[in-house]
Amino acid sequence: FRTVQGLATSWVAEPTQQHLEAIRRYELEVVSEFLPPSGQLLEIGSGAGWQAQALQEKGYVVRGIDIATSNYRDAMIWPVTQYDGHQIPFEDESFDIVFSSNVLEHIPHVVEFQKEIHRVLKPRGKVIHLIPSGTWRWWTNLTHLAKCWSWPNKHGELASNCLSEISYFRSRWWRRMFEETGWTVETATSNRLFYTGHSVMDSRLSIGSRHWLSQALGGSCNLFVLRDASRQPAESCPSR
Repeated sequence: FRTVQGLATSWVAEPTQQHLEAIRRYELEVVSEFLPPSGQLLEIGSGAGWQAQALQEKGYVVRGIDIATSNYRDAMIWPVTQYDGHQIPFEDESFDIVFSSNVLEHIPHVVEFQKEIHRVLKPRGKVIHLIPSGTWRWWTNLTHLAKCWSWPNKHGELASNCLSEISYFRSRWWRRMFEETGWTVETATSNRLFYTGHSVMDSRLSIGSRHWLSQALGGSCNLFVLRDASRQPAESCPSR
């Protein structure tokens, strides 16, 4: 039985930190297309801080926050401010940009938390979120079954199980939530990359190949660009 299982799962590699970093760097380049050229930037859920460091190297003035129980606390390479997960520890209207990557799905009070993001964002500021997609949840379920021969656990805090999470991770669910909490959705697209929670071939499958696969199988993250709906300039009346 173990031999059969081993043959069946030989294409599912153990995930490596190097491969994860390559994925996140690619995603950051996709995000950069939507960023203003400069400004004060807050990253929510900075983890070890390497994305915050990369953004600072691009010329942004970056502050990063994460909870004290972060899994990346011991691997920190950049100064990340600890916070309680509820109140962002900065003054009102402090940031031109608020950014998060694979974080919102882990916040059980994500709807209420939107008020804090509104509070710290400058009037003409921009918010960018990367969030796992329904595609990612579907393929992660399948690869988990193939690798572990068991039913997977849920990934985030919003759904009750890994099947209902497929629906929660769809772009439609997030768009509705954002619009209901006062955001204008400027852009809703994908990260243009295919991967799962169980590394399929890890770095043996190149970033370029994963980009190509995303066109056939779907992107593994939703990318949202938001503005504060209450602060958008009113449409001018047409001249007569």
